[in-house]
Amino acid sequence: MKCKLWLPALLFLVGCSSSNENKLSGRSPETIYEKGINLLKAGEYTDAASEFKDIEAYFPYSAKAVDGQVLAAYSYFLAKSYNDAIQAVDIFLRYHPSHELVPYALYLKAMSLYMMVGTIGRDASGALDAKEAFVELVNRFPQSPYYRDSIKRILLLDDMIAAHEMAIGRYYQKNKNALAAIGRYNLVVNRFAKTKHAEEACYRIVECCNSLGMKEDAYSMRVFMQSHCPKSIWTEKACAMTPGDVVK
Repeated sequence: MKCKLWLPALLFLVGCSSSNENKLSGRSPETIYEKGINLLKAGEYTDAASEFKDIEAYFPYSAKAVDGQVLAAYSYFLAKSYNDAIQAVDIFLRYHPSHELVPYALYLKAMSLYMMVGTIGRDASGALDAKEAFVELVNRFPQSPYYRDSIKRILLLDDMIAAHEMAIGRYYQKNKNALAAIGRYNLVVNRFAKTKHAEEACYRIVECCNSLGMKEDAYSMRVFMQSHCPKSIWTEKACAMTPGDVVK
Protein backbone atom coordinates (compact mmCIF):
# COMPACT_ATOMS: atom_id res chain seq x y z
CA MET A 1 0.00 0.00 0.00
CA LYS A 2 1.37 3.36 -1.01
CA CYS A 3 0.21 6.43 0.77
CA LYS A 4 1.48 9.92 1.36
CA LEU A 5 -0.02 12.39 3.78
CA TRP A 6 0.38 16.12 3.38
CA LEU A 7 0.20 18.48 6.29
CA PRO A 8 -1.66 21.77 6.14
CA ALA A 9 0.50 24.28 4.28
CA LEU A 10 0.94 26.46 7.33
CA LEU A 11 3.29 23.91 8.88
CA PHE A 12 5.74 24.33 6.04
CA LEU A 13 6.14 28.06 6.46
CA VAL A 14 9.59 28.45 7.93
CA GLY A 15 9.92 31.34 10.33
CA CYS A 16 12.92 33.63 10.57
CA SER A 17 15.73 32.38 12.78
CA SER A 18 15.81 33.86 16.23
CA SER A 19 18.81 35.93 17.25
CA ASN A 20 18.53 34.59 20.78
CA GLU A 21 20.34 31.26 20.40
CA ASN A 22 19.98 28.81 23.26
CA LYS A 23 23.17 29.01 25.26
CA LEU A 24 23.26 25.31 26.00
CA SER A 25 22.73 23.94 22.51
CA GLY A 26 23.69 26.96 20.46
CA ARG A 27 20.43 26.57 18.51
CA SER A 28 17.00 28.17 18.51
CA PRO A 29 13.61 26.52 17.94
CA GLU A 30 13.45 28.26 14.56
CA THR A 31 16.82 26.99 13.33
CA ILE A 32 16.01 23.44 14.42
CA TYR A 33 12.62 23.69 12.76
CA GLU A 34 14.14 24.99 9.55
CA LYS A 35 16.70 22.17 9.49
CA GLY A 36 13.93 19.64 10.05
CA ILE A 37 11.91 21.07 7.16
CA ASN A 38 14.93 20.91 4.86
CA LEU A 39 15.59 17.29 5.83
CA LEU A 40 11.93 16.47 5.29
CA LYS A 41 11.98 17.98 1.81
CA ALA A 42 15.17 16.07 1.04
CA GLY A 43 13.56 12.77 1.98
CA GLU A 44 15.67 12.29 5.11
CA TYR A 45 12.61 11.44 7.16
CA THR A 46 14.17 9.81 10.21
CA ASP A 47 16.70 12.63 10.62
CA ALA A 48 13.90 15.16 10.17
CA ALA A 49 11.89 13.49 12.94
CA SER A 50 14.91 13.67 15.23
CA GLU A 51 15.23 17.41 14.62
CA PHE A 52 11.56 18.06 15.28
CA LYS A 53 11.73 16.06 18.50
CA ASP A 54 14.68 18.21 19.59
CA ILE A 55 12.41 21.24 19.58
CA GLU A 56 10.18 19.56 22.16
CA ALA A 57 13.18 18.38 24.16
CA TYR A 58 15.08 21.67 24.32
CA PHE A 59 12.33 24.25 23.82
CA PRO A 60 9.07 22.67 25.08
CA TYR A 61 7.35 26.04 25.55
CA SER A 62 8.33 27.59 22.24
CA ALA A 63 5.88 28.42 19.47
CA LYS A 64 7.44 25.73 17.30
CA ALA A 65 7.16 22.92 19.86
CA VAL A 66 3.59 21.92 19.00
CA ASP A 67 4.17 21.96 15.25
CA GLY A 68 7.35 20.01 15.87
CA GLN A 69 5.46 17.22 17.61
CA VAL A 70 3.09 16.77 14.66
CA LEU A 71 5.87 17.08 12.12
CA ALA A 72 7.88 14.44 13.98
CA ALA A 73 4.92 12.07 13.68
CA TYR A 74 4.53 12.95 10.00
CA SER A 75 8.23 12.34 9.36
CA TYR A 76 8.09 8.96 11.08
CA PHE A 77 5.08 8.06 8.96
CA LEU A 78 6.96 8.86 5.75
CA ALA A 79 9.90 6.81 7.07
CA LYS A 80 7.46 3.90 7.56
CA SER A 81 8.26 3.92 11.27
CA TYR A 82 4.59 3.63 12.10
CA ASN A 83 4.92 2.75 15.78
CA ASP A 84 7.09 5.83 16.31
CA ALA A 85 4.53 7.94 14.44
CA ILE A 86 1.74 6.64 16.68
CA GLN A 87 3.78 7.34 19.81
CA ALA A 88 4.49 10.89 18.66
CA VAL A 89 0.80 11.47 17.94
CA ASP A 90 -0.20 10.13 21.35
CA ILE A 91 2.20 12.54 23.05
CA PHE A 92 0.77 15.44 21.05
CA LEU A 93 -2.83 14.46 21.86
CA ARG A 94 -2.04 14.05 25.55
CA TYR A 95 -0.79 17.61 25.92
CA HIS A 96 -2.87 19.36 23.26
CA PRO A 97 -6.31 17.70 23.21
CA SER A 98 -8.04 20.82 21.87
CA HIS A 99 -5.48 21.95 19.30
CA GLU A 100 -6.63 22.71 15.76
CA LEU A 101 -4.34 19.96 14.45
CA VAL A 102 -6.06 17.23 16.48
CA PRO A 103 -8.14 16.00 13.48
CA TYR A 104 -5.00 15.67 11.39
CA ALA A 105 -3.14 13.96 14.23
CA LEU A 106 -5.95 11.43 14.64
CA TYR A 107 -5.93 10.78 10.90
CA LEU A 108 -2.17 10.31 10.94
CA LYS A 109 -2.48 7.80 13.80
CA ALA A 110 -5.27 5.93 12.02
CA MET A 111 -3.27 5.81 8.80
CA SER A 112 -0.22 4.51 10.66
CA LEU A 113 -2.32 1.69 12.10
CA TYR A 114 -3.84 1.08 8.68
CA MET A 115 -0.45 0.75 7.03
CA MET A 116 0.50 -1.93 9.56
CA VAL A 117 -2.52 -4.12 8.81
CA GLY A 118 -1.22 -7.37 7.38
CA THR A 119 -2.77 -9.89 5.06
CA ILE A 120 -5.63 -12.08 6.25
CA GLY A 121 -4.34 -14.42 8.91
CA ARG A 122 -5.10 -15.64 12.37
CA ASP A 123 -5.22 -12.23 14.00
CA ALA A 124 -7.47 -9.34 12.93
CA SER A 125 -6.54 -7.10 15.86
CA GLY A 126 -4.55 -4.72 13.64
CA ALA A 127 -7.53 -4.09 11.38
CA LEU A 128 -9.78 -3.63 14.40
CA ASP A 129 -7.38 -1.08 15.95
CA ALA A 130 -7.18 0.86 12.68
CA LYS A 131 -10.94 0.86 12.29
CA GLU A 132 -11.40 2.10 15.87
CA ALA A 133 -9.03 5.00 15.18
CA PHE A 134 -10.87 6.02 12.00
CA VAL A 135 -14.24 5.70 13.75
CA GLU A 136 -13.03 8.04 16.50
CA LEU A 137 -12.01 10.58 13.89
CA VAL A 138 -15.30 10.53 11.96
CA ASN A 139 -17.37 10.63 15.15
CA ARG A 140 -15.47 13.54 16.68
CA PHE A 141 -14.77 15.56 13.54
CA PRO A 142 -17.41 14.88 10.87
CA GLN A 143 -16.54 18.19 9.16
CA SER A 144 -12.81 17.50 8.87
CA PRO A 145 -11.18 17.16 5.43
CA TYR A 146 -10.21 13.60 6.41
CA TYR A 147 -13.81 12.43 6.92
CA ARG A 148 -14.50 10.98 3.47
CA ASP A 149 -11.24 9.11 3.20
CA SER A 150 -11.73 7.75 6.71
CA ILE A 151 -15.17 6.40 5.79
CA LYS A 152 -13.70 4.65 2.75
CA ARG A 153 -10.98 3.06 4.84
CA ILE A 154 -13.48 1.92 7.48
CA LEU A 155 -15.34 0.06 4.73
CA LEU A 156 -12.09 -1.49 3.50
CA LEU A 157 -11.22 -2.56 7.03
CA ASP A 158 -14.69 -4.04 7.52
CA ASP A 159 -14.08 -6.11 4.41
CA MET A 160 -10.73 -7.31 5.78
CA ILE A 161 -12.21 -8.21 9.15
CA ALA A 162 -15.15 -10.01 7.55
CA ALA A 163 -12.78 -11.97 5.31
CA HIS A 164 -10.82 -12.99 8.39
CA GLU A 165 -13.99 -14.21 10.14
CA MET A 166 -15.02 -16.14 7.02
CA ALA A 167 -11.64 -17.87 6.89
CA ILE A 168 -12.04 -19.00 10.49
CA GLY A 169 -15.61 -20.10 9.85
CA ARG A 170 -14.56 -22.22 6.88
CA TYR A 171 -11.80 -23.77 8.97
CA TYR A 172 -14.31 -24.78 11.66
CA GLN A 173 -16.75 -26.05 9.06
CA LYS A 174 -14.17 -28.21 7.29
CA ASN A 175 -13.18 -29.65 10.65
CA LYS A 176 -16.76 -30.68 11.46
CA ASN A 177 -17.35 -27.95 14.05
CA ALA A 178 -20.48 -26.53 12.47
CA LEU A 179 -21.74 -24.70 15.55
CA ALA A 180 -18.50 -22.73 15.90
CA ALA A 181 -18.61 -22.00 12.17
CA ILE A 182 -22.17 -20.68 12.44
CA GLY A 183 -21.02 -18.31 15.19
CA ARG A 184 -18.41 -16.81 12.88
CA TYR A 185 -20.76 -16.60 9.92
CA ASN A 186 -23.46 -14.96 12.04
CA LEU A 187 -20.95 -12.32 13.11
CA VAL A 188 -20.31 -11.48 9.45
CA VAL A 189 -24.04 -11.33 8.68
CA ASN A 190 -24.87 -9.15 11.69
CA ARG A 191 -21.84 -6.84 11.88
CA PHE A 192 -20.55 -6.70 8.31
CA ALA A 193 -23.74 -6.94 6.28
CA LYS A 194 -22.52 -4.34 3.77
CA THR A 195 -19.42 -6.32 2.82
CA LYS A 196 -19.16 -8.71 -0.12
CA HIS A 197 -18.75 -11.60 2.34
CA ALA A 198 -22.21 -11.38 3.93
CA GLU A 199 -24.03 -13.30 1.19
CA GLU A 200 -21.59 -16.19 1.33
CA ALA A 201 -21.87 -16.19 5.13
CA CYS A 202 -25.63 -16.70 4.79
CA TYR A 203 -25.08 -19.60 2.42
CA ARG A 204 -22.55 -21.22 4.73
CA ILE A 205 -25.05 -20.97 7.59
CA VAL A 206 -27.55 -22.88 5.45
CA GLU A 207 -24.88 -25.53 4.83
CA CYS A 208 -24.02 -25.82 8.50
CA CYS A 209 -27.64 -25.99 9.59
CA ASN A 210 -28.31 -28.75 7.05
CA SER A 211 -25.31 -30.71 8.28
CA LEU A 212 -26.63 -30.48 11.85
CA GLY A 213 -30.17 -31.46 10.86
CA MET A 214 -31.45 -27.98 11.72
CA LYS A 215 -33.84 -27.90 8.78
CA GLU A 216 -36.04 -25.06 10.02
CA ASP A 217 -33.05 -22.79 10.63
CA ALA A 218 -31.67 -23.61 7.19
CA TYR A 219 -35.03 -22.80 5.63
CA SER A 220 -35.31 -19.52 7.52
CA MET A 221 -31.91 -18.42 6.26
CA ARG A 222 -32.86 -19.36 2.70
CA VAL A 223 -36.00 -17.22 2.98
CA PHE A 224 -33.89 -14.37 4.37
CA MET A 225 -31.53 -14.63 1.40
CA GLN A 226 -34.39 -14.71 -1.11
CA SER A 227 -35.72 -11.52 0.46
CA HIS A 228 -32.45 -9.59 0.86
CA CYS A 229 -30.28 -10.81 -2.02
CA PRO A 230 -32.57 -12.61 -4.48
CA LYS A 231 -30.21 -12.33 -7.45
CA SER A 232 -27.11 -13.53 -5.63
CA ILE A 233 -25.37 -16.68 -6.81
CA TRP A 234 -25.19 -17.69 -3.14
CA THR A 235 -28.97 -17.48 -2.87
CA GLU A 236 -29.30 -19.64 -5.97
CA LYS A 237 -26.95 -22.21 -4.47
CA ALA A 238 -28.79 -22.16 -1.13
CA CYS A 239 -32.12 -22.82 -2.81
CA ALA A 240 -30.70 -25.67 -4.89
CA MET A 241 -28.75 -27.26 -2.05
CA THR A 242 -29.86 -30.65 -0.74
CA PRO A 243 -29.62 -31.54 2.96
CA GLY A 244 -26.24 -32.78 4.00
CA ASP A 245 -24.18 -30.72 1.53
CA VAL A 246 -20.87 -29.61 2.99
CA VAL A 247 -18.41 -26.84 2.26
CA LYS A 248 -16.14 -27.47 -0.73
